[in-house]
Amino acid sequence: MVTSILIVAAVVILLILINALYVAGEFAAVSARRPRLAQLADEGNRTAQYMLNLVETPHHLDTYIAACQLGITLSSLVLGFYGQSQIITLFAPRLGTLDAATQAAVGSILSTVILLTLTILQVILGELMPKNVALQYPERLALLTAPIMRWSVALFRPLIWLFNGSGQFLLRLMGREVVAEQAHLHSPEEILILVEESGAGGVLDAEERRLLVNTLQLRNLTARRVMIPRNHMLAAPVDKPCDELFRILATSPYTRLPLFDTTIDTIVGVVHLKDLMQSYWRQQRSAGAAPCNVREIMRGVLHVPDSALVEEVMETMQRQRYNMAVVVDEYGGTAGMITFEDLVEEIIGEFQDEFDVENPPLELRPNNRLRVRGDVLLDDLNEVLTFPLPTDDINTIGGLVLATLGRIPRAGDIAQVGDLPIRVDRVVNNSIVAVSFPVQAEQAARLREIAKEL
Repeated sequence: MVTSILIVAAVVILLILINALYVAGEFAAVSARRPRLAQLADEGNRTAQYMLNLVETPHHLDTYIAACQLGITLSSLVLGFYGQSQIITLFAPRLGTLDAATQAAVGSILSTVILLTLTILQVILGELMPKNVALQYPERLALLTAPIMRWSVALFRPLIWLFNGSGQFLLRLMGREVVAEQAHLHSPEEILILVEESGAGGVLDAEERRLLVNTLQLRNLTARRVMIPRNHMLAAPVDKPCDELFRILATSPYTRLPLFDTTIDTIVGVVHLKDLMQSYWRQQRSAGAAPCNVREIMRGVLHVPDSALVEEVMETMQRQRYNMAVVVDEYGGTAGMITFEDLVEEIIGEFQDEFDVENPPLELRPNNRLRVRGDVLLDDLNEVLTFPLPTDDINTIGGLVLATLGRIPRAGDIAQVGDLPIRVDRVVNNSIVAVSFPVQAEQAARLREIAKEL
């Protein structure tokens, strides 16, 4: 009796270990880092070279994972069948002393208890523990399990071919096709989730997480969202004398000045401060030099629609070597402009040079009152607030206040947005420059840190 119990226990443990081996092999294969495998392969590790070739070939990796899953399924089925039948057999002598009704009832309860116990052992010892170990030490476990997995791939290859073929046949009947090479690619949304989880788990610090998130979110932004609005642009008529243009640039923080023909809606080019200085220098060195002609020294300008994706605008500016682009609205007029600095700031955050005036997007004032610059985007603001502000067809906090008031704002006006009273603090040329509103005390500390990054 004791010998039979030990044999059954040994076989059950062996089947759980086999299941754990296949689970560890599967998770280690998909989690192993290619740079680490390449390093080990360069050091002469043949198993690492095999795993490197495996993870770099999606079709082979699919077959490898299929072999692992098949091993998990078979070991689980054998465990359930063998464990339940053999353990009940051990209790058969005792059940034989009972009457038929009691024997049936006890047998049913015993089968349920055995199945539940085997399931718990299988999940804990055969699934969760090897998975966690494989995720912590993916390369080490991948190399340890690779020899056995290679034999399993060879052994199960006919079954894998049969099951994969059957599955693809059914998918074709449903009008769908599975492309193995795309099975292990991650969408930007999935990568964003991985970045957020890595940041929460301490793998990435706050600055690394912010840069990665901003880079991934760049693909969803349009030119209208990141542009300098029309009323904030500095531009001049193309027929102005060079010395006047030089004076405008010399007294501004910019080195490039958009030039328009009749109105700002007809921007025809850009003049660079360096070109003006070179023209002036030629006139100083040679008395017979031709006078400065703005149309001759001005450079071309790139026009992009306000609906264009920022990612496409950046690629176009790089390819055509433009540092500035004019944003055009649906009516053909000038909606604003984008500089390469604006695009870079969408990734690394706002930075100020020696000409920029300190004007932070967010500033926490005394009495827990948050002052917000009027051009701060509502989407960015909603990421730091516990109460979301409506964003329907409105981009900025200033636009939200203007839409709520329904008239030209004045300093001191209060716009009631839901339960939030937003006060207009400053207005310049009918444009809202700054607003403020109260925030809860527990949010104040978090806002102080966030204000440093925006």
